[in-house]
Amino acid sequence: MEIENWDCAGALPHLYRELQQLGLETNIAELEAFGYTIIPPEKIGPDGYQLEIKEALHAVVADRFGDLTDDLDRWNNVNDNLRFLLWADPVFEKMTWNPAGLGLAQYLLGTNCILSLCNGWVKGTGDARTGIHGDYLDPTPDALPGININANVHYFLTDYNLEDGAISFLPGSHRWRRQASPPESKHWADRAHPVNAPAGSAVVWGNHTWHGSYPRKTPGLRMALQCEYMRPRFQPQEPYRETVTQQALDRNPVRFAGLMDVYGPFPFGKNDRSGELAKSAPPGTGHGQSAENYCSLFDTTPAGGSTQRRPVYDYDEHDGKMAFERRQQVMKRAGDDKGQSDRKVSG
Repeated sequence: MEIENWDCAGALPHLYRELQQLGLETNIAELEAFGYTIIPPEKIGPDGYQLEIKEALHAVVADRFGDLTDDLDRWNNVNDNLRFLLWADPVFEKMTWNPAGLGLAQYLLGTNCILSLCNGWVKGTGDARTGIHGDYLDPTPDALPGININANVHYFLTDYNLEDGAISFLPGSHRWRRQASPPESKHWADRAHPVNAPAGSAVVWGNHTWHGSYPRKTPGLRMALQCEYMRPRFQPQEPYRETVTQQALDRNPVRFAGLMDVYGPFPFGKNDRSGELAKSAPPGTGHGQSAENYCSLFDTTPAGGSTQRRPVYDYDEHDGKMAFERRQQVMKRAGDDKGQSDRKVSG
């Protein structure tokens, strides 16, 4: 059917048309049907794009643990997650707004989602593996919300298959809407379906889908870059809003500022939220999912000063005059909106 700009659908028609241009309609269907999907390398970047990321991850490993060529045995029986990777190399920043990966994450979470973490995975030969689980890690058995709260995109820097220790999934488990119990995690560990995909591919899934990984039985390392996104009302796992530099905002497109949540309204202080901050937020930086706030996946132009770091707030300060004026502005805006709505109805 023809995808129109329906008011009731917000920014979704814009996003859907761009996902169509990327040839990702089947991936959307797989997310809905099975809870995860694999993006082939040619829909993510040019041939061999992952080699630059792999080299950058090698440099992080060398800085934190020592050169891989000198001590590969250190990674035997190790499945390590290298945290807070984003600022180690600009190539990691660039992958957070890759159109294919971010586009499918936005399909699951909304076009105003923010970045929760950016990590590197390194797994060596041996018995190390990830147990079966869902990514909404609330220990309360019935706490899993019906909608996705977070979504993962893993970019494979090496080939993934069963013998190489691939990530594994339980297709359809996203419909169960609960966390795996310890007995279930044990039962499904060797019954889950391993991903079989070449380096440069990516796998995407929402927090409902049960997944784990298999041990690596072949020599060498399994490596991946993980970008996890989340709805902006929830707490991210890594502190990007506090650590992003103006230089990083300038060299990345506008949507990157949204992923950093620099214009987000929370947390509140005694002066409530800053209306001035919201007014200065460019489209795509985290304020709503309306069509007016949509930022194209294909906008790769560096922001170059059009986005700014978050101001430093004194959350204990209170200005009664400011609070009164802000309340008056809210009431006036509500009245203007009602007037426009009444005119539309009478017309």
